[in-house]
Amino acid sequence: MPESELQAGSLHILYDPSALDVVSPEWLEPGFWRIRDAVLAEFGGRGQALAVTTDAGPAVLRRYLRGGMVARVSKERYFFTGYARSRSFREFRILARLRQLELPVPVPLIAGCQRLGLTYRAAILTRLIENTISLPQAADILEEFHWRRLGRTLQRFFAAGVIHPDLNAHNLLIDGDGHWHVIDFDRARIENKPVDPEPMLKRLERSLDKLGIDGDRQRLRSALANAK
Repeated sequence: MPESELQAGSLHILYDPSALDVVSPEWLEPGFWRIRDAVLAEFGGRGQALAVTTDAGPAVLRRYLRGGMVARVSKERYFFTGYARSRSFREFRILARLRQLELPVPVPLIAGCQRLGLTYRAAILTRLIENTISLPQAADILEEFHWRRLGRTLQRFFAAGVIHPDLNAHNLLIDGDGHWHVIDFDRARIENKPVDPEPMLKRLERSLDKLGIDGDRQRLRSALANAK
């Protein structure tokens, strides 16, 4: 996937020129979309993620925000070690690579990193995967073949060397045709060999437990075993 970079003061933007004719720094600010009444939906979690209507079609804007105790000191700033190492640039390039591998992930559109002295703030805009719901939303209607498809999908990621540090139920989306998509690749990485999925699967199972849908654990494990 092609990429270009532009600079507006201390803000550096990485973007896909094949998807966007015009790029504006304002696209990375939630207020820009709110004032234009262009917000389609707001998603939970720390990220203040918004589904928005853009000239390039529906998209999701997500800011990188801290949680826990450190958020009391600085909610949206991270220690700056270079634009290329920022969370937004790294996620943009991870997604671009996964798209090249034909894995079902969002299309990255824009990644922004603004340096503020020794720190930076960041955001990413990706194309919205339309007509999808999350695994928790779909739990009551999932059938055995859906779980088998999920197992095959996850196995493709593991075989490609993908380490997803936050593989939870909310980051698994199913579309109207029963196909699965994986989102939120902040801090993800790609190894040059298949990876051990167990730490990721345990995290996913913990999220199923918290949501009260832990009864599907066995179906998930069975699906993964059959996908190998």
